[in-house]
Amino acid sequence: MKKILSLIVAVLCLSFSQGFSQQTSKAETNRMMDLLNKLEGTYQVQIIDSRELPAIPLSLMDTIVAKRDQEITQYVWLKSNIRVKILSKKEITSPSFKGVARVEYINAAELN
Repeated sequence: MKKILSLIVAVLCLSFSQGFSQQTSKAETNRMMDLLNKLEGTYQVQIIDSRELPAIPLSLMDTIVAKRDQEITQYVWLKSNIRVKILSKKEITSPSFKGVARVEYINAAELN
């Protein structure tokens, strides 16, 4: 009887932990999607000398928030030919700010 009770408790605990994990995962995905929408126009994925389609991980949104500077535009490299341009807080709070396209294809000669 103790073995059966222990088995039932173990199964219930496992079921609960899987359900909790799925809820946490869904909540994290929702948080990232909200952040993705909030950050729209304040960063740009730049593909250099290529026409490949970039895979943009949602975790990049946290990196953008962490790396954004008050005054200086920052760049984060995802691959040797893909970087993310993160506009400064000063630029995005400017009254004349228009936003940038999410993806831009550029030549290496255009890099600054």
